[in-house]
Amino acid sequence: MPIPIILAVSNEQERLAVQQALSEIRENVEVTGAAETPEELFRFMPISVPTIFILSAQFAKNATVSLVERLTTHPLAQVIVLLPQEDFSLARQFIRAGAIDTLPLSQLPFELHASLSNAIRRAHRVGREQIPRSFQVGRVIVFYGPKGGVGTSLLVTNLAVALASYQPEPVVLVDLNLQFGSVATLLGLRPEATIASLAQRFQGELDFEFLQSFLLKHEESGLRVLAAPSRPELAELVTTFLVERVFQVLRNHFAFILVDTSTILQDTTLAALDISDQILIVTALDLLAIRNTQLVLEMFRKLYPSDRLKLVLNRSNVRFSGLTPEQVEEFLNIPILAQIPSDGQVAVSSVNEGIPFVLRSPNSLLSQSIFRLATIIAGEQFTPPVPVAEKVQEGALQRFVKFLLGEE
Repeated sequence: MPIPIILAVSNEQERLAVQQALSEIRENVEVTGAAETPEELFRFMPISVPTIFILSAQFAKNATVSLVERLTTHPLAQVIVLLPQEDFSLARQFIRAGAIDTLPLSQLPFELHASLSNAIRRAHRVGREQIPRSFQVGRVIVFYGPKGGVGTSLLVTNLAVALASYQPEPVVLVDLNLQFGSVATLLGLRPEATIASLAQRFQGELDFEFLQSFLLKHEESGLRVLAAPSRPELAELVTTFLVERVFQVLRNHFAFILVDTSTILQDTTLAALDISDQILIVTALDLLAIRNTQLVLEMFRKLYPSDRLKLVLNRSNVRFSGLTPEQVEEFLNIPILAQIPSDGQVAVSSVNEGIPFVLRSPNSLLSQSIFRLATIIAGEQFTPPVPVAEKVQEGALQRFVKFLLGEE
């Protein structure tokens, strides 16, 4: 059965050029439709059959890049973009958005055949990989701590384990703290495969079958993990292009893609932030953390929609600075999505033993707060192992001890 091709060109010259190039190709393809508007284009979105879209870069004017992003969220859609002339910067934007290739109009007669052959191979491979699932495309949720030591890695690791353990959809955790990533250690894993070893074998093409061999499995929860490099100097092997391709593949196979990042806003971190569905900024009740969070929010608000940005307050019951969560919300002009209390004994024991505290101590205040955050993210399909109160009430003895320690 021929693979359908949908044309979405912006002028008669492009239409004639594509038709002429296709007439000289004997691949197993067939033009089955043409779209005049973006709305009409989505009527041709594939349901069960791989489809190739040949799309003009000028089809939706300045919105064509975002149009490609929307099209390629469907794993069966393969997009080839026509450029008016050679433009490396524009081509890179479309590749990052998910297009499998970009072709200058002048090169169409010479390169369309190879581009279509690649699209057909990928379409058949993706078609074989499709399995029944309840989610259309996975959500990328990036965790970023503007200041070192606020507990981002421990938080995101336990959240990932909770989601993998207590809701039915598949979850993967990507450690993009490339120099000093700690996710594998926190899970008690000794990785032989990491994102650096993936980078050493990456040749520009990436499919799930290949990527899967680099994903560790946390047996107790079923969580899959793409670990950080084993040594700091290996971080330079990981490129933004690899990071973008990894997330494109993971979106089609996992409902939740959680990402731990470095405090340093390097290119790979920015690539993850660009592709994210949500950015959870983790801060704490100290002046340096709040100051850094203010600076980061000022920058992120210029780059990303405000509804993508969320604030998580870690160690919310530690009051050495005299700050309160309410003051933080007012100062930063953003509501706190979740408050995670401090519990040194539970956290340190978890780290030293390599056992996530959501499994080791599910009744602790710390685990309860993670379960509440997981419920916010996953909704009703998340069923924690113990009842979770809306607001945890501490006993008088706990409050007195924390007062003496300066945590109240």
